[in-house]
Amino acid sequence: MLLTFIYSIVVIIVLSFLYKKTIDWEYPLKISRAQAILPIGLGILSLPLSFIIFLFIGYICHNLFGFSIGDGPLLLASFISALLAAALNEELAKLILILVVIGIFRKNLKNVYEYILIGGAVGFGFTIVEEYVYGSGISSMIVRVATVTFHMMLGFAMGRHLGLARYNKVTGKGSVWKEYLLAYFVPVAVHTIYDTLAVNKLITAEDELTQVFGIIMVVVAIVLAFALQVYVFKRLRKNAGTLTALSVLQNS
Repeated sequence: MLLTFIYSIVVIIVLSFLYKKTIDWEYPLKISRAQAILPIGLGILSLPLSFIIFLFIGYICHNLFGFSIGDGPLLLASFISALLAAALNEELAKLILILVVIGIFRKNLKNVYEYILIGGAVGFGFTIVEEYVYGSGISSMIVRVATVTFHMMLGFAMGRHLGLARYNKVTGKGSVWKEYLLAYFVPVAVHTIYDTLAVNKLITAEDELTQVFGIIMVVVAIVLAFALQVYVFKRLRKNAGTLTALSVLQNS
């Protein structure tokens, strides 16, 4: 319990440092303290909300389609579990909370980059709870710390597309609905691929060869996720000025 608490504090410190960096990259503009903090607090609610959505999905699958999530051949079951028990519900919960925050600060949002900050902040809040719930045990903590910004990264993507949707609506320069769809389905796709590999059921197989293949899938997932996180933060820093220049104000 104490170890989990310490790990959670470390996670909060790391994410706070990175989140502060992303806020500073908006220079010379600056979001308000409320706009920076409230999305994190509301993001914390996204995990229990995702569980409620998961129960609904499970109920629909069992009662309408006659199967339970996780049934079937190991590889297929890994994909279905990743999609129905994690990606769909967790990303939908975060999307709902991001939209709530956007609604609250709608008159204050100035550019696409500030939508990205909201998405990352909600992902930050989600991670606080998830890491405390699942980050128990040394081995689990070591594995999870390598992907600790994963939900923040997915929040960036979600916020970016929502911001572009607003930008396209204001300027008339592109498709609004395409960006809305991408805001949800891009994070869902990335999340599903990661969980299919990282939380695969092959490691529970009876034969050793299948177990080894499952372990390799886990390692590949962690390495790719870590590399993707580094890439996203570097790209965000590089493009912060351009994204800040994409004004969503009506009179721009």
